[in-house]
Amino acid sequence: MYLRPFIQKMKVVTTVQYDKELTIVTGGAGNSGILVSDSMVLVIDTKMDEAAETFHKQVMALAGNKPIFIVNTHIHPDHCKGNSLYKAQTILAGGNYTPELWAKEAGKENMPTLWLKDRMDIPMGNDTATIFNLGKNVHTQSDVMVYLHRRKLLFAGDVILNKQAPFLFAPANPNGYLETMNALPNMYNIKTIVPGHGTIGGMEVLESFKEFFNDMKTAATNPDKKSELVAKYNDWNQIPFAMSTGAAVKAFEKAGE
Repeated sequence: MYLRPFIQKMKVVTTVQYDKELTIVTGGAGNSGILVSDSMVLVIDTKMDEAAETFHKQVMALAGNKPIFIVNTHIHPDHCKGNSLYKAQTILAGGNYTPELWAKEAGKENMPTLWLKDRMDIPMGNDTATIFNLGKNVHTQSDVMVYLHRRKLLFAGDVILNKQAPFLFAPANPNGYLETMNALPNMYNIKTIVPGHGTIGGMEVLESFKEFFNDMKTAATNPDKKSELVAKYNDWNQIPFAMSTGAAVKAFEKAGE
């Protein structure tokens, strides 16, 4: 009853031509990006299943003979299970994972070729892409984000979602989410956010997701307000017991033990 509508929403794919060089493809699992420069193509997240194959065709049509540099924002298959389609290309992921964990979670055939512990800057035409590892447990133990300086645009992975409850099973840390969202505006001048799931937006996407976490933290410690705070998010995309207000409240309760 709950899973089918959730999956149907996730399968809807929308291609946004942000500008001449940047294509953003939302849905079909995790949101993805393709940034083309004169010398290379930067791809953020490779999706999964049929959507990964369709996305790969888009990438190849834009890349031609240029090398492709792939960034996986994290280890979950909906963001990286298309990796196997990119033979002999560089695939980067956060350096806090182990190859054994990656193989178990996403498959050995989707293994990254480069592990990032801190940050990397890549010139991309008239822009610079900064890829940075959060370096602590947030959504996973090694979430990576990509910031495009001239465009003031952040690919946030699943650390920021738009109107969707997060998946908060271990090693996810709800307080890590809040710490990261509080820090990001001081790190970069962000005007546009591409969340891991949901539509593209501005800083209101971050503020709304941060409000969700603050509300769930309050609900975990103040039972009198729980029903009211949970009801605020009835229109969000959720799966009971897994990706839901209830799961977020439990995560904060566990974090406070």
